[in-house]
Amino acid sequence: MTRATQVETRSIKISTIIRSAAFVRGYKEALAGKPFDYGYNPADPSDLWAYERGRQFALIWNGPLKHNKKVTVSAIYQYHCAMIDGLMI
Repeated sequence: MTRATQVETRSIKISTIIRSAAFVRGYKEALAGKPFDYGYNPADPSDLWAYERGRQFALIWNGPLKHNKKVTVSAIYQYHCAMIDGLMI
């Protein structure tokens, strides 16, 4: 197993987080009841964070993330509420 490196922190829009392929993958896998994919090794280390966030978000909310290619307002709102409640980062 490869040790994950820490990524540089920066501000990012919630819609950008939800839009990422890694987030969507983690979200869908968690909703499907699949275990965490410890072998997932994307080229960009920040995708590991997005994957984990997607899995965490699926435990909080199971609505649609996108309508066509646009992130839904309800997904952004629910993620925002989860951040306020300290459930998401």
